[in-house]
Amino acid sequence: MSTKLNLKNAPNLILNPVVHSFLEFLPLSRSEFTDRIVNEVESNPMLEMEVNESSPAEEETTTNMMEKKFERADSSYINQYEDEGFLRRDPDRIDKNRAIELFTANKTTLSDHLLSQARSALDPKELEIAEHIIYNLNRDGYLDVAIETIASSIHTTPEEFERVRQIIKTFDPPGVGSKTIQECLLAQIEEPEQENLRVLISDHLEELSRSKYSDIMKKLEISSEELSRLMAELRRLNPRPGSQFETDDIDYADIDLLLIKSGDGYEVKYIEEGMPRLLLSQYYDQMVHKTPDKKTRSYLREKHRSAQLFIEGLVLRKSMIVKIAEYLVKIQKDYLDYGEKWKKPLTMKDVAQALNYNESTISRAVNNKFIASEKGLLSLKSFFSYGIEGEFGFKHSVETIKDKIKRIIEEEPSAKPLSDQEIALKMKNLGIRISRRTIRNYRDEMAIPNSSKRREEYKLKGDHT
Repeated sequence: MSTKLNLKNAPNLILNPVVHSFLEFLPLSRSEFTDRIVNEVESNPMLEMEVNESSPAEEETTTNMMEKKFERADSSYINQYEDEGFLRRDPDRIDKNRAIELFTANKTTLSDHLLSQARSALDPKELEIAEHIIYNLNRDGYLDVAIETIASSIHTTPEEFERVRQIIKTFDPPGVGSKTIQECLLAQIEEPEQENLRVLISDHLEELSRSKYSDIMKKLEISSEELSRLMAELRRLNPRPGSQFETDDIDYADIDLLLIKSGDGYEVKYIEEGMPRLLLSQYYDQMVHKTPDKKTRSYLREKHRSAQLFIEGLVLRKSMIVKIAEYLVKIQKDYLDYGEKWKKPLTMKDVAQALNYNESTISRAVNNKFIASEKGLLSLKSFFSYGIEGEFGFKHSVETIKDKIKRIIEEEPSAKPLSDQEIALKMKNLGIRISRRTIRNYRDEMAIPNSSKRREEYKLKGDHT
């Protein structure tokens, strides 16, 4: 029987304070997760970390340490689970579905923060569009996927998609969901009288970066004092609105998985090395049955249940990450074998449906997760890609489309470089309907200049074919 993750709001659920601290597991990076395990062992006498064989003196030291930890325990934690409403039906039964739901509930990510606002501000159709925007934001809070690409994949118009994106830009933090830094900064200006600041951001950021202050003052017809004031206002704005929610600096400790070439396929291995292994304390388990004190017995039983749930959550977290990674590797085998242009269209919604999980759970599970391979370090998020509908219902990935655009440009006549509209027509002949604006966006992302600049480059190279 498969375990389904279906995270829904449960306003009537009252969680014990000890259990409440568990609700951040799934989005944590490996190093954050390890710290969380160590902290739990230090606070729960029923949990012990498995160690190598030790001497009797070391065992005695460990026992004394555990006894002191128990003596220092705060009596405020001595509560009945039944009184708190947790596992009320059967206090001694640990339910896997319930446990996994708890462990995936909450480290406040940018996605969580925005979705909570979207659910209260948007209707169901708008919310579906908003989810696709939110799940595709980069760590700084920008949408760096072409609007037409996502709109096509969810069967809506670019105009409707853009309308919802403009709403999201008004959420907290303001400017999130923007496509450019100018757009992001402008979204953070609320006062209508700040026209000079708007113009400075819209038209003069590049000049500002080059310290061309005289040119800016002349064009805006302002004094040096006014420019200083505008620059002070500009510094108060946040060009990276999503950064406060992301702390995924990567080092070796944060690699969760290994990708091993096995024959014609790949094998995913979870890295156990460096991860604490937990055991239930036999010492305190025996004390539950021996102690005559009711409060002590109640406290230890509560800690025993918490420890069981904690260990269960570790196992389920691991199995979930491995299961998702194995599916991603299976679907994107060609991408791993041959490179970016062979990446298949694959969204978090696709994976959620295939694995019987909730889409938000997939988002949390791949957050801050990395797999080491022969090709280097890969983020699990890098396995996802939106696609554009082609003929006969076939989808082409963004990477494939970019490669085709690049090839068309490489083969164009240098005397008359192709416009974006002409490239779009050639793509149509290949069975891919794509707008001129999308061509321009993809071309910009690949740092390929427009037709006029390409013509100038050809002339400088002496290529007039």
